[in-house]
Amino acid sequence: MSEIGFNDNLEVFGRKFHFQTSTNSNKGKIHCEVYEDGRVITTTTVDFERRKGDRRDSVEDRLKVIVESMHNEMINEIDLLFKISEKVMQIRHCSSHNKIGILFLQNNLAEDAIKHFQLAIDINPHNLEGYNNLGQAYTLSGNHTKAVEILRQGMLKGEHFTDMLNNYGFALMMDNQYEAALREFKKAIKQNKNYLEAHYNIASLYLRSTLNSNDNHFLPPPSIRIQRAMEHLDQLKDKNIKTFDVVYDKALKLVNQNKVEQIIQLLEENRKRIFLKDVSNLISTNFYLKFMYGGKGLDMETIKRYEYRLKSAIEQNAEYADLWNNLGVVHLIQCRNLFLQALNEFNRALEINPDFDKAIKNKKLVENDGKEFLILLRAILK
Repeated sequence: MSEIGFNDNLEVFGRKFHFQTSTNSNKGKIHCEVYEDGRVITTTTVDFERRKGDRRDSVEDRLKVIVESMHNEMINEIDLLFKISEKVMQIRHCSSHNKIGILFLQNNLAEDAIKHFQLAIDINPHNLEGYNNLGQAYTLSGNHTKAVEILRQGMLKGEHFTDMLNNYGFALMMDNQYEAALREFKKAIKQNKNYLEAHYNIASLYLRSTLNSNDNHFLPPPSIRIQRAMEHLDQLKDKNIKTFDVVYDKALKLVNQNKVEQIIQLLEENRKRIFLKDVSNLISTNFYLKFMYGGKGLDMETIKRYEYRLKSAIEQNAEYADLWNNLGVVHLIQCRNLFLQALNEFNRALEINPDFDKAIKNKKLVENDGKEFLILLRAILK
């Protein structure tokens, strides 16, 4: 089968992006990359089904449609992201700035995310989510000292929720403050003993500290640190997370070869695949912004894709509460879209027969219930 590829450029508000989408038939993968100024800012890879027994031309035609759809969807997402951002910049709404910042963060556009998260904090100086998000954005940008500063400010504002403790610890670790980082990771685990990302981070910390001679006088000898790192990775292994199994097996081989730097790289490269915050947060955040500022909701085809991604993620990580919660949000959005579809169909019936009593009655019922449903959905999404 010949490979399929698409290349396009997008200019939005003076920013120039290049989109490149291609297939790898041997591995059954579709890969999309987004570039800005020659730098890859985000990548997306999905599997496609290679049906046996289909005619070659029909398989290629079907695949071409899928690849082109994914390619155009990515272009539209980036285009709409910046257009919504411009609208949000005109208002003082803390939640909207946090949400659009999250989408910029998802797409590795750290500077754009920082701008919105900072505005969220300016609007509400006690908004812990804003501090948590802003700290992550600075971490993504590589400014770990600033990330530590922002997260420390957030920690002084109120209750220390688990994600914030973990992110503060991560920023400290990346700033080579291992002792302080370890304390925060342990606090996160104390709050939630099943908080697997903190165990993952402690493993990374022990490994990193063996390569850095500073600030590790409180730690045991390097050989013991490596052993403890694997013990914390065992916590994830025991949870039977399918996406982690391959990572664990590779890490075990590298430990036996004493290739610590390669283990650290392995853990960082697979972090997002194992901890699916991007997938779980994207659904409600994306819908809310499109619904409030994009001039439209999500169509059924897009919702189906989100539903498929969430169900696939749940198959890999059934213990993640966020995934189940957001699957529920997706199903509510599907109900909302069906409400609107039903309203259009009743209207069509009345166009054909304006005196059709049942259609008149049904339309009124849907309109009344639909308003209440939209109120419910807005409340959930906020």
